[in-house]
Amino acid sequence: MKRICNKTISVVLAVIMLFTAAIPSYAMTKPLWDAYWQTDEAHSGITMFPGSDESERNFTWYTETQSTPVIEIKKLGASSGNSVQGECLATKDGRYVNYVTVTNLEEGAAYSYRAKSENFESRWYSFDTEDDNSFSALYVTDVHVSYDDKNESHLSDTAYSFNQVIEAARMKNSSLSLVLSAGDQASEGREDEYIGFASSPAGRTLTFAPAIGNHDRKGIAFKTYKNFPNEQKNAMVSSYIGGNYWFVKGDVLFLVMDTNNGSGTDHAKFIRKAIKENPDVKWKVMMAHHDLYSGRIPRRESENQFLRLLWAPIVDQFGIDLVLLGHSHYYTVSNVLYNSKTVSPLENHATITDPAGTIYMVSGSLNRPRDEEEIGLSENIGIDYLTQEKIYNIIDFKDDSITVKSYTLESNEMFASYTIEKTSKDGGHPDKMTAFYQPIVRFIGTIYAFFNNIGVYSNLKEDGIDIGFFEAIF
Repeated sequence: MKRICNKTISVVLAVIMLFTAAIPSYAMTKPLWDAYWQTDEAHSGITMFPGSDESERNFTWYTETQSTPVIEIKKLGASSGNSVQGECLATKDGRYVNYVTVTNLEEGAAYSYRAKSENFESRWYSFDTEDDNSFSALYVTDVHVSYDDKNESHLSDTAYSFNQVIEAARMKNSSLSLVLSAGDQASEGREDEYIGFASSPAGRTLTFAPAIGNHDRKGIAFKTYKNFPNEQKNAMVSSYIGGNYWFVKGDVLFLVMDTNNGSGTDHAKFIRKAIKENPDVKWKVMMAHHDLYSGRIPRRESENQFLRLLWAPIVDQFGIDLVLLGHSHYYTVSNVLYNSKTVSPLENHATITDPAGTIYMVSGSLNRPRDEEEIGLSENIGIDYLTQEKIYNIIDFKDDSITVKSYTLESNEMFASYTIEKTSKDGGHPDKMTAFYQPIVRFIGTIYAFFNNIGVYSNLKEDGIDIGFFEAIF
């Protein structure tokens, strides 16, 4: 794509900086976005991923040439700071992706950073580290930033929609520090789609934690886009583009799982190890892609039955408090579930204390809301909402509670909320023994994952993507 000249770039970025300084939401009109989209800054794909905890951040960005990448980082307002080097690798699309990990960040501090490579220097962005257990996150799913060879502006338009959601969420809660994205960031798994997903200037002040969706596996670009902490290694079977990972923020252990991969043996092993390494956290939140309980799409129920058989016992066994999902594109929140049955109903705007099970939530798609054909609804659902509008959610984490508030972009109004409270580390979770047949189910899932990866490999080869058989399968 031809970029506008450096002088014009400077003017555009200056306007953006002035505008965003005046309006905390980073609000950007469509004409201003269209001008910004023509800059190298927009197409750098700068993304800040979590580290293991608040003392770390992982960064990636794209460049057209290979050089030693650097993140310059300093305390907000300071005249100098540190320069942290990383590595630069070639992607299969002809670009280069840069990886830098910043460590030794102080709690409760405000930082500025910029990304630098040989022929690229970004503007300065800022972020805060937490110094207590209270923080807020934006939860979205199925963002579907999309390339369309028949519509030149579609990539920019879908990226702009995501930018609007980030802006709106920041208007609702200026202390947002984390984005939880439950899969299908891209529609075809293309590199330019992830660059679009990461193009929001407002988003570059937030830490991004994405899960792998089925559409992310349509290509291989997610493999080089991500820079995750604590990613599972040496799994028997995993997706070619990535696997499970965990991080801790405040008093929450986030478990980001790949539900495309049916290897229950690997998943249970990963969660057990993550919990063992973080024994003192009070809250356990899992995020993955596939909808398990809504029943919104009846034709998918055979798939969902298998997923429930595999995942529900894992969630029960490890006492997960909240599961954030996507895939169906329909908004639903389950009752409190244990052993795939309702143990406590959940009503809109309710507070539930020490629930004896887990709440499963699915948000709606940002760029691909579904119509209402063939719609169903499970008896295990407590809150549901049908709309063609873009849904986003703000989750407030505190010592003793998690509160979820759901909004639509178009109305700018909250339509649902609920709060989970815990009076102790374990809350109301029952002591769960693994059923005798579960190791068998998990092993069957592992065999299924192996053959499923063969199918993915075949599809990628048909699309002309050059990858090795064994690296794709295992």
